[in-house]
Amino acid sequence: KGRQYFYTMTQDYGVTPNSQHYACMVDLLGRAGLLEEAHSLMNNMPFEPDGAIWGTLLGASRVHGNTELAETAADKIFAME
Repeated sequence: KGRQYFYTMTQDYGVTPNSQHYACMVDLLGRAGLLEEAHSLMNNMPFEPDGAIWGTLLGASRVHGNTELAETAADKIFAME
């Protein structure tokens, strides 16, 4: 349902999502175990994901046991520091 609202706000109402909208979507997808979709969304954002968004993906990857994606997220976070 959240995914539907996200896409509806852009397609039907012309609202441009900001980083907080994307962070919420990454969190929503991550909690649902849709880690690859969350990562794909991050790769297609119109701006670079910040540390908070990478941290969200890192946490979801840890919970769902995806060590490869967790390493990718951790590397991105460390590169920002």
